[in-house]
Amino acid sequence: MKHLKLIFIFYLTLFFGNNINAQCFNFAKTEGFSKLDTAVYLPDGRLNAITISEGDNLEIYKPFFRGRNYKIVVVCDKNLKELNFKVTNFQKQVLFDSKKQGNTDSWEFKSEKNQNLIIFVEAPASKNSENKTGCIAIIVGFKRRG
Repeated sequence: MKHLKLIFIFYLTLFFGNNINAQCFNFAKTEGFSKLDTAVYLPDGRLNAITISEGDNLEIYKPFFRGRNYKIVVVCDKNLKELNFKVTNFQKQVLFDSKKQGNTDSWEFKSEKNQNLIIFVEAPASKNSENKTGCIAIIVGFKRRG
């Protein structure tokens, strides 16, 4: 009987975990792609969507290629009040900081060289004792040629 309970809990977690991920991916596709402006920018083919809590942060490593125009979009659902993101190189030099740019949710730039950059996203901790959880999406696109 105990073995049966463990199997049931496993499948329940698997089902609800996939449901949460699916909701997060749907959020990323609707909110993230609309902010990217897919008429101008092509998504890079990688959809980065994850559920995080206030007080958490994450890093994503991405390659960028010389001569291409890029747009990075970072959006969160309404459960998370605020989101900050920075883009740095591997020497930790800050190339962009959304907090210094009025908490914008995107950055457009032209890569002057082939480089790997780090997109650092932070959901600041709540002022009250309860940290909320929500979905964030990080979409990178490059400008269409033509």
